[in-house]
Amino acid sequence: MASKIDRGQAQSLIQEYRNQNKAAGEHAWKTPDGKHLNGFFIDRESLENILADKKNVGINVHFAKHPDFAGKSDKVHTLVYSGSAPNNAPGATSKFVSNSEMYGGPEPCPPWCNS
Repeated sequence: MASKIDRGQAQSLIQEYRNQNKAAGEHAWKTPDGKHLNGFFIDRESLENILADKKNVGINVHFAKHPDFAGKSDKVHTLVYSGSAPNNAPGATSKFVSNSEMYGGPEPCPPWCNS
């Protein structure tokens, strides 16, 4: 399970990720308008819709190609996420299973949020 971490440590880990994911001096991922992608803003409404289903114990988050750049070599990506419930199927290979509508296209940072 996730745990709270110190803000300074979080900022340090974010910076380390950015430093390790550079290609030819540039961050590997870009926003649709060509800026360095630092993260995403996920709206409260989609989270509340997912968590309203009490079967969901968390959220599955997957990296995905941004739909406007599908089939192109541009490194423009987004997130797809959904509610997640315990996977009680016999012989299940994953601990959780998607249990809700899928959400995609959260707003990129920048410009929607600061670093």
